[in-house]
Amino acid sequence: MKKLVYIGVFLISGIVFAQEKSRDKMSTTETKTITVDDGQKVTQKKVKVTTTEEGEVKLSEGDANKVNQERIVNGTDKKVTQTIEIDNDMDPFYDSKMETVNYQKDGTDYKFVKTSNGFDVSSIKPDMEYGRAIKNVESKKYEFKTSDFSGVGYFDSEGNFVLEYYDKDTKEYVTKKFMSLK
Repeated sequence: MKKLVYIGVFLISGIVFAQEKSRDKMSTTETKTITVDDGQKVTQKKVKVTTTEEGEVKLSEGDANKVNQERIVNGTDKKVTQTIEIDNDMDPFYDSKMETVNYQKDGTDYKFVKTSNGFDVSSIKPDMEYGRAIKNVESKKYEFKTSDFSGVGYFDSEGNFVLEYYDKDTKEYVTKKFMSLK
């Protein structure tokens, strides 16, 4: 009887975990040591860059119900997170850390760089600053400011950044969505 209970639990847990969406995750870490000579002393600084790419694994519909299915590769359908850590002294801890996440809006890729109270948004190509988001602690939303407008932004349940603002030219409220590259 005890064996039947264990077998049942094993089968049910296997079924539950098998229903998750398949994800592909690749992480690379590169560490460089930089020697700085300021004329008085020579110091070494370490820079560690960790890049993580995540994407959903999609399978060919023609191979449905087969054991070995073809994988569909979509290079643009991914979320890229880059963490840059800098060590200015000889202790084993990194002194500063900067994290960026890439999003897409209207066919343009944007880089979100985390700051102490929110994040800065800039387009990747060409490298241009787009705006700055400052977190409102009470409402858990972000006050978003650009050179053209100011509005409110928030992250939806799918990880997309939604921006709402009043357009003075059209005299309408506008909602724009930065799609998470996932």
